[in-house]
Amino acid sequence: MHAPSSQPHPQRTRVLSGLIFAQIMVGASNGVTLSMGSLLAAHLAGASWGGSAATLTTIGAAIFSIPLARMVSKFDRRTSLSTGMLLGCMGAFLAIIGAQFGLFPIVLLAFLFLGSMSAVNLQARFAATDVASEETRGRDLSIVVWSTTIGAIAGPNLFEPSARFSEFLGLEQHAGAYLLCLFGQLIAIAVWRFTLPKGLKPETSTHKSTEKKRLTPKALQAITSVATAHFSMVGLMSMAAIHMQGHGAGLTIIGFTISLHVAGMYALSPVFGLLTDKLGRNVTIYSGFAMLAASAAFLVIWPEPQWAIITSMILLGLGWNSALVGSSTLLVDATPIQHRTYAQGRSDLTMNLAGASGGLIAGPLIAMGGMPLLAGVVLAVVALQTVLSFRTRSIEKTPASCF
Repeated sequence: MHAPSSQPHPQRTRVLSGLIFAQIMVGASNGVTLSMGSLLAAHLAGASWGGSAATLTTIGAAIFSIPLARMVSKFDRRTSLSTGMLLGCMGAFLAIIGAQFGLFPIVLLAFLFLGSMSAVNLQARFAATDVASEETRGRDLSIVVWSTTIGAIAGPNLFEPSARFSEFLGLEQHAGAYLLCLFGQLIAIAVWRFTLPKGLKPETSTHKSTEKKRLTPKALQAITSVATAHFSMVGLMSMAAIHMQGHGAGLTIIGFTISLHVAGMYALSPVFGLLTDKLGRNVTIYSGFAMLAASAAFLVIWPEPQWAIITSMILLGLGWNSALVGSSTLLVDATPIQHRTYAQGRSDLTMNLAGASGGLIAGPLIAMGGMPLLAGVVLAVVALQTVLSFRTRSIEKTPASCF
């Protein structure tokens, strides 16, 4: 069980090490399969279906987030994370079958199940807070988020090796990526089995709470803040490559821009975690909003120059990272300990639905008014959330004293 919040869990180092190593495996699996999914979908059903991988995976993550969070309350983190990853393994297996035999409906179903892997990737950051003290909560969460960087950047670079692996085994060229994904997920499950203690979860008591689960204004602020960040990130990022290509950018510069964006999403997590613990959760959240707003503003004012697009994508990744770390830590602080997994499940559900919404409206907005219109909508949403967050601060004080 979780130790008192003022003291770290006695197995904190072991748990964090296991979470970090598993996140590298999950990040690599996500990195290689999400990008490969777009290519596989386009290969089987045409270019118009290329976005189905990201959309269905995001929807799948939303679908699985609530039951996996409930599983934490009923059992523990190890059971929840392992179960979610087993569902992801099922998705990888279905993708192999669909790719090998050209069964596009099976591939679409696979994308949904692979969303469970994304849900696990998000839940792992909250697992870090189960073993942290109040003073290191932001830092520990951010380190787990940061560890995704290694796999997320390495994953897309496994395209060619995975294709060669497929040829060696006599499989269809897209299938190898999902076989590697399957192996990565199984390794993660094995790591959790030996590093996450049985019974690890936020609750400090085995007695079931009869108190009605309610989210405080601060908890709602945390949920809507991370949802705003995810809406902004997915919305702008989903059209960045197409926008750049339409303005003459080659694949090399597009790939370089995406890599910088992914690095921004994860690489500086420990910095934002330190700021969260030292300066306060809201400082980090508002810093993230400022970077998200600047990212959108660049695309409104300078939608065509490559330097502006590259700058915008870097700021987009950094803003998402800062808002994610600050909001996730704030949610833990603002929620009674017996209701934390409930709140975390709602947060991940809302976050993924917001991301899916951003991806769905991006195309029509681009068709109507180009990138400036899409960026303008994002800018307006971020500004609205900033105003609402400031209003929330005047309504209720959080349990934490660092705001």
